[in-house]
Amino acid sequence: MKSAVELLPVGTYFYFRKDSLYYLFQLLEVSPNQILVQTFWSTTNVPSMDKFYQFDVKSACSEFDEQFDELVEIGKEEITAEQQKEIIQFRKIKASKVAREAGFLTLKREALEAFEKGDYREAVRLFSLAAPYSKYDIELYEKRGLSYLRLGQYADALADFDYYLIHDPENEIVRIAMNEAITKNK
Repeated sequence: MKSAVELLPVGTYFYFRKDSLYYLFQLLEVSPNQILVQTFWSTTNVPSMDKFYQFDVKSACSEFDEQFDELVEIGKEEITAEQQKEIIQFRKIKASKVAREAGFLTLKREALEAFEKGDYREAVRLFSLAAPYSKYDIELYEKRGLSYLRLGQYADALADFDYYLIHDPENEIVRIAMNEAITKNK
């Protein structure tokens, strides 16, 4: 079943109210797997086409995934050439993000496999390639630190363990490994 937004013609301005704020959008594109909109900053003013230019754009193009009870259609304008460029740019960024995420997941999976097999040099190489994709995936730093430890590269192991413990200071395995690296690094 299609949502109310998918039934609107492209170019339609619509809003919904949540709590005491109004959320205004212009529908840019509808496809089977996404709805693209131009998003405006929320406001306490009721949106209308005669007041439309009082609203500031928050995002020239973004995916619409808001939950709302009822939306109100206030008007329609043709999509401009500039908005078409924004849609194309958004698609490129999203495709790049999907490819990057897929690349990261592949690198991480291969790194974990190398780690489990005891191929610590390869694990270090793959974890190092994956790390720039996600500095908050601390498992990378834990496993790379353990790999460095097993390779006798204690200073590198300590650097990864330090970073890991900033995010998860209670991990006993990393604390023990860090103490081992400190002892052997002397």
